[in-house]
Amino acid sequence: MDKVTIFGAGHVGATTAFYLALSATLEVALVDVEEKAAGLALDIAQSLSYTGSGSKLAGGTDTGLAAGSDLVIITAGFPRLPGMSRLDLTSKNLPIISAIAGDVARLAPEAVVIVVTNPVDEMTYLAWKKLGSASRSVMGMAGVLDTSRFIYFLDELAGIPPRDTSAMVLGTHGDDMVPLIDWSRAGDSSLAEAVGSGIEEVVERTRDGGAEIVSHMKTGSAYFAPAVSIGVMALAVLGDAGRVLPVSAFLDGEYGVSGIFLGVPARLGRAGVVEILELPLSEREREALSRSARGVAGRVRELEAVAGDESD
Repeated sequence: MDKVTIFGAGHVGATTAFYLALSATLEVALVDVEEKAAGLALDIAQSLSYTGSGSKLAGGTDTGLAAGSDLVIITAGFPRLPGMSRLDLTSKNLPIISAIAGDVARLAPEAVVIVVTNPVDEMTYLAWKKLGSASRSVMGMAGVLDTSRFIYFLDELAGIPPRDTSAMVLGTHGDDMVPLIDWSRAGDSSLAEAVGSGIEEVVERTRDGGAEIVSHMKTGSAYFAPAVSIGVMALAVLGDAGRVLPVSAFLDGEYGVSGIFLGVPARLGRAGVVEILELPLSEREREALSRSARGVAGRVRELEAVAGDESD
C-alpha cells in the first residue's frame, strides 16, 4: 500500500486527504501544527465504511508520521491576504516550507514531493533546494487547477463542452499565467478561432478564478477544485500513469528557460516528472510564457535574498 503524507490540515489539505482516500487504497497521513489533524484523519477514516475504500488514515502534530512516504504533498502555509505582496507572502511561508522540507529529507528521502503552498513556483524552488533531491522528484501544483478553471469557463461562457476541448494553462499561478488559446483545440479549431473575441473574457475569468471565489466566501478560498487537482497529480505519480499534466517543473533549457520551476506540460510517473513536453506554441504564447518565466526568475532572486538574510 502506497503511503502519502499531507503537510497542512486546512481545507485544501483535509479535502485532498479525503479525495485520495476515496480514490485509491492508500495509507494517508495528515500532519499539522494543530491537533485538528488527528480529528480530521479520524473523521475521514470513519467516512470510508460505506465506500469500499481500504485506505488507512492517521493524523497529528508529529512529523514522524511522514516516515517512509512514497509521496509528500505540502499545503501548509499562510494565504495571501489583502494588502500583502507576493514578497510578503514569500517571507511568511519561507520558514514553514524550509522546516517541512528538512523533515521530508530526513524521514522520506525517496518521496516524490508536490508543493501547493503559494507562491507556488518560488516555494517549489525553495523546497527543492532544502530537500537536496533530484529536480524531477519535486513539482508544484498550479497549471492543473488553472486548466480546470479554463475548461469550466470555456463551457460556461463560450458553450464549448469539456468533451470537445483539449486545453492547457502554462506559466506561473497568478496574473502571468498563460492560457493557451492558439495551441488548445475546440474540435478541429484553435480556441482563438472557435471562440473569437469572447476568448478574452474566458482568459480573464480564468486568471481571476481564485479571487472570484474568495470574493464570495469572504473569509476563505477555494479548496474543492484545488484538492481534486492535487489528487489528479498524486494518482498520476502513484499509478505510474505517464499522464501529461501542466505542473510547475524545473526547467533546464526547455522553452528557452533554465534554473527555475515553471508551469509546463509534463509526463508524470513514480519518479515524478518523467518528461517535459515542448509544445509547438505560437509566437504570442511563447512570448507570454517567457514573460511569465522572467517574473518567476525575479521573484526567485528575491527569495534567495530573503533566505540569505534569515540565515545570517
